[in-house]
Amino acid sequence: MWPPVASAPGVAGVVLIVEDEPELLYVMQRALVAQGFAVRSAFDCGKALAKLDNPPPDLICIDLCLPDQSGYELCEYVRRHPACAQVPVLVMGDAAFPEHMAYAEVAGANAFLKKPFRPEALVRCVESLVQGAPASTDSLHLLRQP
Repeated sequence: MWPPVASAPGVAGVVLIVEDEPELLYVMQRALVAQGFAVRSAFDCGKALAKLDNPPPDLICIDLCLPDQSGYELCEYVRRHPACAQVPVLVMGDAAFPEHMAYAEVAGANAFLKKPFRPEALVRCVESLVQGAPASTDSLHLLRQP
């Protein structure tokens, strides 16, 4: 098991990561915490739902392939959740096929990040989405403005 990642009070914002691969989750947490983000994490949709409130995160990163339901379904739920309806959502998937991006956009995602990605690319994406001015990169596909 990976050691826990300490989260200091986030000056840059609070990010909820929903990812079922422990190694990737750990790398994502480390990269974001190093940039001043506070990170909450969940391995599945059920645990993620419990972390949407008190207070809501500034951004939610959702893996599309989760063990209990799809990331698309979680994204749709987030969009219906009163406290999170306007929170930017970054979905992550192994393939950035047009149909995957179309499903993500319909589900309410703001951006699609193709796996695998470098930690620096994740940080740039998260920073730009939290600031409300996303910049497109090779691995990031914008779907809608936050």
